[in-house]
Amino acid sequence: MTAAVPTTTASRRLGVRTLPGVYAPQHDTHLLLRALARETVRPGSEVIDLGTGSGLLAVAAARRGAHVTAVDVGRRAVLTARLNALLARQRVTVHRGDLADPVPGQTYDLVLSNPP
Repeated sequence: MTAAVPTTTASRRLGVRTLPGVYAPQHDTHLLLRALARETVRPGSEVIDLGTGSGLLAVAAARRGAHVTAVDVGRRAVLTARLNALLARQRVTVHRGDLADPVPGQTYDLVLSNPP
């Protein structure tokens, strides 16, 4: 069985897919992408994206060479983030859980979050 994966116009431009019920990239996501572009993210930096949703912020950090962990409580969001990382050919570790619970004791150079 194959299911269509709907996209918004902005998401299509970025090559992002979003499953139903997952927050699609909007204006606020684009503001955070611009803020991320101003941050110092070196190859090998440890980055976590809390409430990753589509995974767009996580993928953007991975494109800059960061080791990225993405976390979301929603099963569809986890699947969506994994799909988008795969489509972007970026390595992102995606966990299902509440905030940083899935990665206890880890430290990060940058924390990303775009909560609903």
